[in-house]
Amino acid sequence: MKILKNIFWGLVIATLGMTKSNSQTEKASHGQAQSNSDNNIVNCGHLLDGPSFYIKQLENKSLDNMFTLTKLQKQQIGKANYKQVIKKNKLLNEFQNKTNVLQTFENIKKNAKSSTQFKLHIIASKDINAFTMIGGHIYLTTGLLSYIDSMDELAFILGHEVGHHEKLHLERKVKKIMATSTFFGATGAEEFAKIAIDLNSKFSAPFDQINEYEADEYGFELAKKSGYDVNNFADFFKKLEKNEKRSILIKLNSTHPFSSDRRKCLEKYIAN
Repeated sequence: MKILKNIFWGLVIATLGMTKSNSQTEKASHGQAQSNSDNNIVNCGHLLDGPSFYIKQLENKSLDNMFTLTKLQKQQIGKANYKQVIKKNKLLNEFQNKTNVLQTFENIKKNAKSSTQFKLHIIASKDINAFTMIGGHIYLTTGLLSYIDSMDELAFILGHEVGHHEKLHLERKVKKIMATSTFFGATGAEEFAKIAIDLNSKFSAPFDQINEYEADEYGFELAKKSGYDVNNFADFFKKLEKNEKRSILIKLNSTHPFSSDRRKCLEKYIAN
């Protein structure tokens, strides 16, 4: 299986030409750190994740070369996203284990050392879900708060959501919609944000799964740096994978990797 993975990766790298020339333009220390991170993602997941990773890098580079989001655009889209979310969901001021949840969020924010002012919102929903919107809005459902067993799990999940923002996943999703919208700039930001929300999960599966791996690794390091127990980070995925069905068809149509693959990656990070 590992040999087959290496064959796939070699073919994709050769096809895309993503070899030494890219890394030589970066500083050595940054390049080495990025290389280690890349290897973590490529080597610990599903058979298809290696090729998907390199294709995703090509997509990212193309989007960054094609579009730039101004600070004002980001603010407008962030506000419009928030309005769309609160139209469809009830946000709570009081929720289960509030003191510990907020303290964990503060710890993660502090250690993220980001210029973004992250904001936490709790949605009244039985669904087990967490997501982030451009502008630093992080949303957790009450279903998720009931599902986790420790603040260690929550710290990893919050770190993961911060990672989506800091790794520019959200900006690139907006750019992707800009690339497929002929009317961007001709309509208001609120209408654009509605389209962004509707289409956010419909692009490039399984390539967007790579964003989840990157956010997992970022969340792992951030929660670890914040003093939480790494041995509990994978508990969330261990529970999810009990009811998980695996097939190539599911893999190709999902925006998220299999929970079992994500667990294996976290266990590899712990071992290393």
